Parts: sequence; C-alpha cells; structure tokens
Amino acid sequence: YNSKDIPFLAMFMIALYLVQRAFRRDTVAAFALCGVGVGVLVNLRIMGVALFAAVPALRALDLALTRGPAQRRRALATAAAFVVAAAGTYYALSPYLWRDPFAIVDAVTTLTRHPYVFSSLFQGELVRWPFIPARYIPTWMAITTPPATLLLGLVGVAAVIHRGVAAPRSVLRNTEERFALLLTACLVLPAAAVMALRSNLYDGWRQMYFLYAPLCLLAVYGLRWLLAAAPAAARRWRPGRGVRLQRGIMLLAAAALAGMAAAGVRLHPQQHAYFNFLVDRRTPERLRTQYHIGSRLNREGLEYLLGRFPDSTLYVNGNNRSLLRRTQDILPAAEHDRIVISRRADFFIHLRPQAEPFGPVLHARRIYRNTRFQIVAVDLSRVDAPTADRYRAAHRAAVAGEPLVRSEFDLYLDLEAFAGRTLTYVKEPCALEDTRHRFLVWALPSNVRDLPPRHRERGWQTLDFDFGAHGVRFDGRCLARRRLPAYPVRALVVGRGRGNVPEAVIDLLAPEPSASGYVRTPAEIAAGERGAPAVRAPFDLYLDAAGATLIYHKQPCADADLRARFFLHLFPVDVADLPAAHRPHGFHNRSFAWREHGAVLGSACVALAPLPAWERGIASVRTGQFISGQRQLWMAEFPGREATGE
Repeated sequence: YNSKDIPFLAMFMIALYLVQRAFRRDTVAAFALCGVGVGVLVNLRIMGVALFAAVPALRALDLALTRGPAQRRRALATAAAFVVAAAGTYYALSPYLWRDPFAIVDAVTTLTRHPYVFSSLFQGELVRWPFIPARYIPTWMAITTPPATLLLGLVGVAAVIHRGVAAPRSVLRNTEERFALLLTACLVLPAAAVMALRSNLYDGWRQMYFLYAPLCLLAVYGLRWLLAAAPAAARRWRPGRGVRLQRGIMLLAAAALAGMAAAGVRLHPQQHAYFNFLVDRRTPERLRTQYHIGSRLNREGLEYLLGRFPDSTLYVNGNNRSLLRRTQDILPAAEHDRIVISRRADFFIHLRPQAEPFGPVLHARRIYRNTRFQIVAVDLSRVDAPTADRYRAAHRAAVAGEPLVRSEFDLYLDLEAFAGRTLTYVKEPCALEDTRHRFLVWALPSNVRDLPPRHRERGWQTLDFDFGAHGVRFDGRCLARRRLPAYPVRALVVGRGRGNVPEAVIDLLAPEPSASGYVRTPAEIAAGERGAPAVRAPFDLYLDAAGATLIYHKQPCADADLRARFFLHLFPVDVADLPAAHRPHGFHNRSFAWREHGAVLGSACVALAPLPAWERGIASVRTGQFISGQRQLWMAEFPGREATGE
C-alpha cells in the first residue's frame, strides 16, 4: 500500500488518544503534546487538518460555556498551546512550506482535486476521477468492515445523536460524551465531504482507512450504550431479565470478536483482502471481477521462484514492473542478484490473473474462491515434460492452417476451438527482441450499447496486450493469444509493435472472416456507413444504421476543425429515463472534444458520439460546436429513430 495510508491510520489513533487525554487533564502541557501529535498527523496527510480545526472549536465551546475568569484563561491558554505546537510541528516537518508558508492553501486545494488519475474496479466497472460515484466510500466501508463493527458503530452514532439532541449542554460539558461527539464528526464529516466534492479516490478506500479508528471506538460506545439501556428495556418488557439481556449482548459481542479473529487466521497473510457477506463471495472468480482486491503478492511470487529454481538466474515480468523492482530490492543481496526483471521473461507474475492463462500455472493464491495472483511459465522449457507436451499440442492445434494475416507476426483467428473466440499472434523463428512486442486489438461492436460502459463514449473497445503477459515460448516459436469479447463484434483493427502500428482490419460479418490490408480506423468504418446526413452544418451530422451513434463529418477538414469541441443535449421521450442529476434541466448534457473521439480520414474529419440506451428512447438531440468562443447550434429530431434536422 501507499506509504502514507497505514501510518496515517496509526497516527490518527494516536492523535485521538492525545485529544482525549488533553481534555481529561486540561493542562497546557497536555494540549501542547496533543498539538505535536496533530502536527505530525497533518504532515503525513493533509486530511489531518480536520482534527486540527476540531480541538480549537471544542475549546471555543468551553469558553462560551464557562463563566469564571480562571476557567476562561485556562481555555485560552490551552487552545493557544495547542495551535502553536501543532502549527510549529507541521511547519518544522514540512520543507514544502519553508519557502512559502502559504503553500498550505495549495495542499488543501489538492486534497479535493488530486491530479493523479487512476482507474479502480468498483461494482464491475473501472471508475476514475472525476466520475467516481458518491456511493463509492459508503459501499467500500459496508462490504469490507466486519458486520458487528459496522452495526455497533451505527448504534454508537445513533446514540451520540440522540444524546446530543436530548441534552446538548450536558453532552458538551461531559468529557466522555464530547469525545464521542468528536468521533462522530471524524467519521461522518470526512466521508460526507469526499462524497459531496467527488474527491479523487482509487484502490478501494485505502485513502480513507483512518475512518476505521472512530468507527471502532463508536462501536465500543454503541456496545456500552446497549448494555446501559438493557435493564430499562427489560423492565419495560419482562421485569427481572435485565442482567440476562446484558449477558446475552456480551455473548453476542464475544461471538462477533471470535468471528473476526477466525477470519483473520483463515485469511492470513491476506487479512487486508477481507470482504463480508454483503457481497457475493461464493461464486468462483466473481469477486475479483467486481471489486479491486489490493494485491501485494510479488514477494511471495519471487520467493516461490527462488525456492523452486535454486541454481538459476530468473527472468521475471509482471503487471507492474516498478512495483516488482521495489519488491526485489527488499530481498537479501544473493537472492536479489538472481532475479532479472525484463520483458524477455521466463515467468510472469499476474496480479490481475487470467481465467485461462496461455502457459502452465506454477503457483497461485486464492481467496474466497477468487484467484489473487498466478505465476505463469512463459518458457515451456522451464516446466516438466508432460505439462510442456500438453501445452505444445494445444497451441499447435490453435494455429493449424493458413494465417489470416501474414506479417512480422502472423495472425490466426479462432472463433470456436481453443478457448473460443481467440486471436493468436505467432512468430517463427522467435528472437529475444520479439518478446518485447505489444499488440493492439480494437473491437467494434455490432451495437455500441453492448460495450462496457467505460468504452461507450469512444464507440469501440481497446484490447491492447503484450507478449510477456499473454504469450508463451516453445521450440523456437513465440505465441501470444488474446480472448475476444463475448458480445457480437463486427470488425477488428489489429496490429503489433511498440508504436501500436495498425496492420489490418478483420471483417467478422463476412461469411468467412477476411482481413483487409488497408487499415481503417473505427471512426472511418462508422463514417463509411453513414448514408445521407441528417443535418447539413459546418460538421455534417449522421445517425448510424443501428440508431446508436451520432457521426460528425467535415470535408475538407482544416487545422481549426481539429480543435473543435462539441456539445450534445439529449432530450428523452420520458424525463424519468434521465440520470437524477439531469432531470431538473429536462435533458442530458454531454461535451466532448474531437481529439478524443475523432480521426482524420484523408481530407475529412470524423468524430463519434455514442447515444445512451434509454428504455423509451430519445425524442430529439440538440447539438453544436464551439468555435473561437462562439456557439453554433444544430437540431436533429428522431421520430421513429429516423433523423431529420435543421
């Protein structure tokens, strides 16, 4: 994990303890020590400013509630000691501020709009900032927290709110009750802020792990509240049973703790990958296709290979070579020197395992019936003879007959046999540099709505892959294989090379799949099917045959046209079909740039805009183009899915 996540969680627990200790002792020294702890916390991660603001706010409440001059002076002195100690510690530990102390403003701003864009698997889709759904953090917390902790934490929050509403002054004067109120704020407010601001998050909720500390403490508060409320509840329902009810609650709590301990033992050393029963853990390989499961198993993989091949130099590759190198650096020197991390790999460590790897699996780790990682033998000479013979026979059967495309890497298409719907790249003879190749596959669907949601805006799916992760070597031959999507595909754009050079277009709608040596881009294929334009404008507007994509076409196309930015207002037949955020406007608003969705075809420019799959359809489209700050409007009606425009 990131070097700040767990230290920040640990320091957050320490800081919470120091806050509680300071308010109990109510001395200048205690608040100064608390300030030092909070200063370290903010230095680890700027999110700690929430606690930096909370302590003076509570002292201000004390100042408002006290009347004696001595108590007021104590409140002011302790608040000043905290602020000076916290600010001084943060400044001393943050060289970033030494040149410009006001750079703290940039740090706080970056908190909500962190520039690093990284996709994370969430509920079966890759989400990335700024399109992270508001339910991201609540969902992750709900499915990865032990149910007893989650339930008791919610009871604790409800108890704090109930006490605060029923007797606000007594809560503010009582140190323990006020600390519970602070815990509730530390749990609820950061989560609410992240949800409201749509902050940049990835890799599950690791950036928000610090919320687990107040949640656990509130769970204890909720348990204590239940034990205190049990006698009163028993008297109301069944007098004399209060002690029994308390014992029952304690037994349930003990059973929950025992269940957590058992889960930790069962999952060791992968406790960080815990999921509770709120998600499907029984269906094989489902969990890893729905959620990001943090995988830091490189060390286990390297140690396995070192033990299995004790006298060899090992050429290893993996999904993340920089992470693999950092893992290599923590091994003893003798073992470190036996590992060479290279694209010319004899072994590949899959941290995103394939359901059907193309080489023999030497070692794998599973959790909840989900494969966490695999070590695949890329070179069949490194496995036993029966296994190697079985894979040689399967691979040779897959490339029998004439290749569909003849090039530096010959290309075979297999729609039924080995693994089903597979592209296979073959090179013979195979040299060292051939193992460094990357390959491209662009799949154009028969209907753009068949695409995974993250690919619909583009209009095709990119299936790029490399030899190291998807290949195997045997008998002087290189072979790399890529499964095709399960949805109907009408055409494939294929290629190879470090620069992703397109080589051919494969027409899958022909009676016999055929390859064209002239490479057309997905935009060009769509433009070739456009028919008559629905709207004549600076960029003519077409609707494709499936009624699923708008095609913007300009010929001749000048340099200024390549800087075009389009807007798209989609009016539904029924406003209820719109996403909730767009219903007040009555239409769905999209904006996209030519450079992200278009292509240059000879002297023409083409851009694609896939339409959403609303149940009752689109009534009309208002679209246009921004040119030098001026907006040009076009209109297209869709009665019966046939476009007419003006």
